[in-house]
Amino acid sequence: MKMAEHAKEVRDKVIDMHKLGKGYKTISQTLDVPLGTVGSIIRKWKIYQTTQTLPRKGRPSKLSTQTRRRIVQEATERPTITLKELQSSVAETGVKVHQSTISRALHNTGLGARVAQEEPLLKQDQGEACLEFAIKQESDPVAIEEKVLLSDETKLEISGQSSN
Repeated sequence: MKMAEHAKEVRDKVIDMHKLGKGYKTISQTLDVPLGTVGSIIRKWKIYQTTQTLPRKGRPSKLSTQTRRRIVQEATERPTITLKELQSSVAETGVKVHQSTISRALHNTGLGARVAQEEPLLKQDQGEACLEFAIKQESDPVAIEEKVLLSDETKLEISGQSSN
């Protein structure tokens, strides 16, 4: 398990004490920093001449933090927006990225399982028409049974072939 980095001031103090000729154990006990950490700080300083945190390996991200924030903002404002639409809006800023990059950015911010909102089964005017029909049928004096054509009036023959 990796531990948190030591503050830049602590690393600078380690280097200053090393320049004064102090030993690793003395520096470790004085600053209350593990002996191995003191050694690694000094080794890094000897190689790179700096105590700053060096960039990690790997390809730099194509999306800047501002672009990433813009993508997240658009996705939260419009939950039904597609990745293709987000891709075209990012292209307006001058950055050409693949849809999977946008999807990964959304997933990393907690918006990965976005599902478009379902359309209602009945639209507003269809629901009103259905309600109007039901009210009309309820108030109709003629029995609905008289209007219905039943489909069970079929010709059945018990034996033999049917003649057409």
